[in-house]
Order: sequence, then C-alpha cells, then structure tokens
Amino acid sequence: MNPLSTAYTPSAPTRFRHLSLALLSFYLLYNVTTLYSVSLYEIAPSAIHHLATPFDSIIPFIPAMIVPYSWSLILFVASFFLVRTSRQLSLLTYRLILATTFACLIFYLYPARFSFHRVIPDDWTQFGYQFLQLVDKPFNQLPSLHVTYAVVLGVSLWDVLASKKQWIGLYRASLVVICVLIIVSTVLTYQHHLMDVFGGIGLAAVVLALSGRIRNGLVTKYLALGGIGFVLIAITGFYLSTISMVGLDIIESIARVLAVYWLASFIMLAWVYQQTKLAGNQRWFKKGSDGKLTIVTWVKFAPIIIIYNSMSFLGQWYFKAFLKSQKYPLTPYAINDTVKVVASPRFRQGDLHSHLRCWLFSYHSLERSRSNPYETASYQTDRYQVIVVDLAAEISSHVDCLEVIAKDLINLPVHYVYLPLLDLQPLNDVVLTDYIDLFKRIESLTQSAEPRVINTDNESQQKDSVITLINFHCVMGLSRSIGVQVLYLLYCGTLTIYNYQSWLEQHYPHAHLKDAYLPQSLLEAVANYKSAEDPTTR
Repeated sequence: MNPLSTAYTPSAPTRFRHLSLALLSFYLLYNVTTLYSVSLYEIAPSAIHHLATPFDSIIPFIPAMIVPYSWSLILFVASFFLVRTSRQLSLLTYRLILATTFACLIFYLYPARFSFHRVIPDDWTQFGYQFLQLVDKPFNQLPSLHVTYAVVLGVSLWDVLASKKQWIGLYRASLVVICVLIIVSTVLTYQHHLMDVFGGIGLAAVVLALSGRIRNGLVTKYLALGGIGFVLIAITGFYLSTISMVGLDIIESIARVLAVYWLASFIMLAWVYQQTKLAGNQRWFKKGSDGKLTIVTWVKFAPIIIIYNSMSFLGQWYFKAFLKSQKYPLTPYAINDTVKVVASPRFRQGDLHSHLRCWLFSYHSLERSRSNPYETASYQTDRYQVIVVDLAAEISSHVDCLEVIAKDLINLPVHYVYLPLLDLQPLNDVVLTDYIDLFKRIESLTQSAEPRVINTDNESQQKDSVITLINFHCVMGLSRSIGVQVLYLLYCGTLTIYNYQSWLEQHYPHAHLKDAYLPQSLLEAVANYKSAEDPTTR
C-alpha cells in the first residue's frame, strides 16, 4: 500500500511541518532567483527578457485589486489546514514544492522583467503597493507563481468537503471566485503580463498531471532537490564570476556544468524511485561481487553517493559512540544448531573485526581464549561460513572488509547477496516474490555447506556441521536490516505473526518498524508462504 494512500486526519504539528517545508522552498528559491535577476539586470540588461504584448497595453491598472492579489498567501497557508486526510496533505505539499522548483528553474533559465512603470496610488491601497514594491521586485515573471498556486490550490481544495454536504456548491463556487480573482489580479495590479498568466496556467497543468503519476513523496523529494541544487549551484557560480578578477567565464561555465550534472543525477534518481521492481534498482545501482558500487554507478549518482557516504560515516560514529558502554551490543540469534542471524548497520573494518569474532565464537569463548591461548584451537577447528545480505542500493557494502578479516581469522568463506533497496523505501514496496527469491538463495547457500564425516581413533563416525552466520545489513541504521531479518525468520517458521513483536522487544528494543514501513499484510504473506505453497498443508 502506498504511504500516500493513508486516510487518517493529520495532526496540527504535521500540518505545520508540511507548511514550513513548502514556505521554506518558496522563500529560498524565489529570493535567490530574484537576487540573480536583479544583479544580471545591472550587469547585462539585454539578458533580461520583456514579455509585454499589444494586449497588455490596453489592460487597466486597478489599485483595489491588490486585495485579491494578497489572498494568494492567505490561501496558501490556509490550504494546509483545510485538507482533511494525510493523502490530501501530501499531494498538496509536493504539488506546491514542485511548482516552486519548476518555476524557479525557468526564472533562472529565462529571466524576465515587467515592462511597464507602475505609479504607486495615493489612496487607501498605497501601503499595500509600497509593501509589494519592497518585497517583490519586478522580476521572476514567467510563469506567474500567483497563477500557478491559484490553480493548484483550487484543484487541491476542491474535494476537501464531503460531497453530501448541503453547502458544497457554495463552497466550490467561493473557491472558484477566489482563485479567479487572484489570477486576474496579477495583471490588473501591473505585476504580470498576459504571457506570465498563460505560463502559470501551463505550469499548473504540468504539475497536476505529474503529481497524478508520482508514486510517492520520495520521487518529489529528489526532483525538488535536483532543481534546488541546480539553481543554487548555477547562481553561486554567477556570483563567484562577478567578484573574481580572472577567469570570469570559466567559473560560471564550470558552475553551469556542475549544476546540469546535479540536476540530471537527481532526475535519474527520482526515476529509479518511480519504478516498482527491484530489478530496475539493480540496473541503476550496480555493484560488483565485492559489494562495491561500480564506476558507472558513481558517474551517474556521485552527488547522492557522496551524501550517503558522509551520512554513513556519521552513522557509524554515532552507533559506536552511543553503544560504547556495551562491548558486544549485537548478539546473533540462533535459528538452530548450525545457523545464526544478526542484523547490523554498515561497519568500518576496525569494528567488523570485533563484531565478527563475537558473532562467530561468542563473547565467553573470546574471554576464555584470551586467558588460555591454547583454547583458541577449539573453535578454529570448527567450520564456519558467513552470508552477507546487503540491503542498501546507494552505498557499498562492508563485505569486502569482512572477507579480509574472515580470511585472516580462520579462513572462512563469505557469500555476498544483494537486495537493492532504496533509502526510506518501505519494505512493502517490494513484491513478495523478490523476498522469496532472496530467502531461497540464502537457504541454498546454507544447505550447500554439506557436513563432513570424521573418522575417530575408534573408527566411529561423527558429522562435522558447518556453522552459518547470516548478516543482514543496511546503510547506517538497523530498522531495515531488522525488518528483513524478521521476514526471513517468519519465512523459516522460527517466528510467527503472533510472537514476532515480543521477539523484537526482547532482541531489538530500539527498532523502529511502524506499520507503514513493515505492514501486517506483508508479514502474513511471508509467514504463510510455505504453507500456501505446500498442498499437503491445506
């Protein structure tokens, strides 16, 4: 189930958070592009476009229209408290953010200035126009964000009332009147030309059409980050070129290339999040057998990979610092005598050495081996293997470091399995067959390690089993790896849908596995898979 399809009523803090995000996006991008246009107009006036047509010259200036013009901000803010459901709130938020981002991209690529001179009226509207002149310069013309917002808000607020309400007709008529007056006021206050109005309507149509196809807010997040990054990088390069004494064109050209690269990278990333199959994730985020992202992947997604590596480093530091009072905080859980499972974040090489020894031989065995070195051989004669399940698409696995440590420790084999989950991707966003294929592959690796038959001195025979450690790990935290581990234990029959919660509270009390991330329907589907597959159990 899509996270945006939930129909509960959002709380006031949630509404304020969405409002703050939309306002922050607007004020950041709009003011930055305004400053850019003002500076560009001072340096090269010919680079600024004028969009007045003969029809604009016959449009009258009506000072009183400043009133409906000011309704735009009021409607903008009020809309976040008028929508009823979380889905409506999410749709409203990313529609407005996308509208702002796309508009400001156009403001940078096609800077325009209002062509007519507006005289501030000497009546009761004077203060309004003086304030408008102070906060809103005659730039950022095409498209008119007032018009785009009016259309987007009108559509978003159309269904906030139940259709059976007696005064639904009056509400919708009032909404249409307000939005139309806002649109008309943009030209009657001499803030925009007719071309700006048509551009605003066109942009609103694009945003509304696009929002109907976007799978979730993560796609919007990366589209917005791509546009915001493009504008900030390109305009920063412009200002650096204006204050430099040499290489003016080179600095701005380099900034534009980096801005285009940033935008293209995040558009590709948004496209990956738009897909529904893990096979697509694996094509875009390819890894080698050593768990490292390929060079081609780095070329495509360097900005986001650098960000995630930085976050991973901070996460590793926090995990180690937060749990420094616990010597071995992650204890494997034994499914049976030969298989253990443990969920972990992505570790650094130095931390992996301690954790691997603990996972394989247990803390007590290590303490005994330190006090009596001759006992080290007792566990070195056992046979072990490690299966690393990598659950992060955007960052390399720690399997390469683990292989080095495992070889130095007791020369044990390490198998690598890759399930390319994207960051913040809900576990129910993965089709059931992908999980089953993963679990069957783990089973195959576990069962492929056949026990050896050992002859003792008295010619009796005993079986030497292979001990398998399965390590589920993700980018930084534990929620994803714990969640997939729970699904695996349900698949194996070790846990049931009735006791997995108590198991989580006992072994991972700090896990954050909300129903939106790991829903009951997915748990039941995995838990019942084998019984449904076997006709003898029906």
